[in-house]
Amino acid sequence: MEKHRHLFEKFVTFNKMYDGYILARQHKRYRGNVLDYSANLEENLIDAVNRLQWKMYKPGPLCQFYEYFPKIRLISAQPFYDRVINCAAYLTLWPIYERSFYEHSYGSIPGRGPIKAIDCLQGWMRKAQSSGQQWYMGKADVLKFFFRIPVDVQLRELGRPIDDQDMMWFLETAIRCDGRPLGLPLYCTDVTTAERIAGIGMQVGSLISQMTANVVLSPLDHYIKRELKAPYYIRYMDDMLVMAPSKAEVWDILCGIDGYLRDNLGLQLNDKTAVVPVGRGIEYIGKRVWPNKVELRRSTTLQMKRHLRFVKEKYSEGKLPLEYCHSVMCSYLGLMKYCNNNALRNQMLEDFVLIRDSEKADPANDFLTDEQDLPF
Repeated sequence: MEKHRHLFEKFVTFNKMYDGYILARQHKRYRGNVLDYSANLEENLIDAVNRLQWKMYKPGPLCQFYEYFPKIRLISAQPFYDRVINCAAYLTLWPIYERSFYEHSYGSIPGRGPIKAIDCLQGWMRKAQSSGQQWYMGKADVLKFFFRIPVDVQLRELGRPIDDQDMMWFLETAIRCDGRPLGLPLYCTDVTTAERIAGIGMQVGSLISQMTANVVLSPLDHYIKRELKAPYYIRYMDDMLVMAPSKAEVWDILCGIDGYLRDNLGLQLNDKTAVVPVGRGIEYIGKRVWPNKVELRRSTTLQMKRHLRFVKEKYSEGKLPLEYCHSVMCSYLGLMKYCNNNALRNQMLEDFVLIRDSEKADPANDFLTDEQDLPF
């Protein structure tokens, strides 16, 4: 493996920090913390370079909050000062790590993503269906992936192509962030009350963590293709699908994956691992996929309908602005754009009529008109 040197010198420069600033502010340039940083841009960038060169850099305190849909997740947001530095490091290191990534790994990789993952999966399913024999598909994902990766495993995998102690110092500093424990017990059911564990886990919500997650699982991808010789294998972050012409072969591959995770990464598959015939369809990346169609999961459609009812009710009471209601509907239409859900789409558009009830509305909310329909 080629070793890369002098990376810290390329990273700790004014120009690279400015590039990191441009990346960090994307779609956020008018937020308060970004405007505060931008008001003294040159001084902040020079300060970041100096702190890193003198090894005086310490990440600021994380702002942690919970994301409740589609399931409860703990998200860790960095101060903008630290995000700029992390983005600069990402721009320096990403070209090195990307070369080794498996071609059918689609999570958090520019130019790939969920749409291409599903297109690839459907192509494989149609090919298997046309072969004249029954193929099977195994679905698996890693148990508590982001919250169980040991820190030493993260540093080991990140350090494989790097021969630069200063760069490794920064990566360890960034991974340990403000020093708080980030791990979770293996079988905890409530992340809001679970005790945090030190030495494992990563912050969810930064480019460094997305990059690290892909780097950690990259050796697994090559093991599955070269050693286990899986005919068809696709991964979206920690969600994996394996397709083979017999159920026994699929289970053998899944057992091999679980063994590799336990022996080399300190991880394991969860108990939702399943094997189904290809023609039956399978849930993947929030959708249900068949060889000839893609639909949203039933749980997703029910949640959408509940949310839209809530939006209509709160708009009627004058508690939500029209702009928010419009953005909700646009996001759901975008979600269905690449799915075969025309009946659901038409029903939602027909039912989603916003009318303000003047008797229930709060007179203080004058930003709303009396009656408005969304022009879809």
